[in-house]
Amino acid sequence: MASAELEAKRCHSEKISSYPSFPPACLALLKSIEGNDRCIDCGGRDPQWAAVSFGALVCLQCSGHHRSLGVQVSRVRSIEMDEWKLDEVIAMLEGGNEQLGTFFLRHALTVEACVVKKNKAINKENVMRLRYKTKAAQFYRQQMQLHATSVLESGPYRGREMARRKKRPSATRRNSE
Repeated sequence: MASAELEAKRCHSEKISSYPSFPPACLALLKSIEGNDRCIDCGGRDPQWAAVSFGALVCLQCSGHHRSLGVQVSRVRSIEMDEWKLDEVIAMLEGGNEQLGTFFLRHALTVEACVVKKNKAINKENVMRLRYKTKAAQFYRQQMQLHATSVLESGPYRGREMARRKKRPSATRRNSE
């Protein structure tokens, strides 16, 4: 269903510049992604806002924090009230809170990691605000944008798993050589 919604948009892209809200079938898929039932920053239930640059869902309060970071760091959209461009929808479907949370954990950009590592610049009090301004977060943002563009250019959207499966064989081949 989500693929059909996205393909209809792609076919009419010269006439329609955006969706009036997040497409319904795509929204169901977005909500089913692991970790998306909670805000990426505070853990609040049923987040209704998106940090599109990171492909993550946030609550109303945390969306305000993201807005204060500026659009060069984090673009914020309401799932129900804002218009959505095709590449933004793809970024959300290809991202996810668990994926971003795992990235932050690997780069010691979580409250727990900051306490353990005793990081002076990013600490328990400011980690939620400053982690989005790090070079690691900038890298994630850029890769998310490149990935969304690549998915759009590869033809009809076939879902998260298909995009990942498509990449795995070449990685497997390299490892076996």
